[in-house]
Amino acid sequence: MPDPDLTHTGRIVAAFGRRGILAVTSGERLKYLIQGRKLRVVCGDRVDWTFDDHGKLAVITGIHARQNALERQPVGRSGTEILAANLSLLVVVCAPTPEPDWFLIDRYLCTGALMGCDLLLVSNKADLPHNDQHHDAVLSVYADVGYPCLSVSAQNGTGIDALRAALRDQTGVLVGQSGVGKSSLINHLVPAADIAIGEVSTATQEGTHTTTASAMHDLPGGGRLIDTPGVRDFIPTIPDTRDVQSGFPEILAVADECRFGDCKHLREPDCAVKTALANGAIDARRYESYKRLLHAVGK
Repeated sequence: MPDPDLTHTGRIVAAFGRRGILAVTSGERLKYLIQGRKLRVVCGDRVDWTFDDHGKLAVITGIHARQNALERQPVGRSGTEILAANLSLLVVVCAPTPEPDWFLIDRYLCTGALMGCDLLLVSNKADLPHNDQHHDAVLSVYADVGYPCLSVSAQNGTGIDALRAALRDQTGVLVGQSGVGKSSLINHLVPAADIAIGEVSTATQEGTHTTTASAMHDLPGGGRLIDTPGVRDFIPTIPDTRDVQSGFPEILAVADECRFGDCKHLREPDCAVKTALANGAIDARRYESYKRLLHAVGK
């Protein structure tokens, strides 16, 4: 047990408003309470803490500088919302059902790139029989761009060993739509996680929100994995719209060939990106995704 009279460091492994769970250096997990109104901790934060007067509850007194943060713009509200911090790997999960929102997937991949994270696109539910050639074709576009891709099944274990290897020694986060099976994957990777598994609504083809707050799990083979709530919309926080192209590798690869250094690749003359688009070197849907994101963060 840490000395109750000293200030210690730890890591937030679950955050529920102003309370949650803290992992201390010994590996023990303690309930915590945040001191002061200005502190806002998220899963993955490194923090300073001390015991309360009774020596039973950890009190968070400060937050260490974040290496990075997964942020989004809340729908209908100003400001930003931080979902997790200090990540090294961002795993974007999709599935044949519910129908993938590829524009949402692109936003996650862009955000992860700007955070400096390794990226991995995981297509779950490989056990389901499907003849969705469009789904497979879109996945091949991501592979051609250079994104690492995995086909897995939380149902029968297909690809789980490869996913486990990709997560080893990483601080990773699973993101994606509700119903794609993120919690089921975590139950495979961390048998003791005991996460409720939601069912996909057959009426709407949208998943139910089984995860209501971010939680971090230690992986048996090394590393940590954060599960976040499923979303139906995600607008990343990108203060400078010129940075959006850095999250699209195929656009960034030819951007230096544009006539103007500040080209946004929309209507400017002598744009190398538009030329690559016309020649089929850049996928039309990915370019549309770039334009939509540029508009969303530029509002």
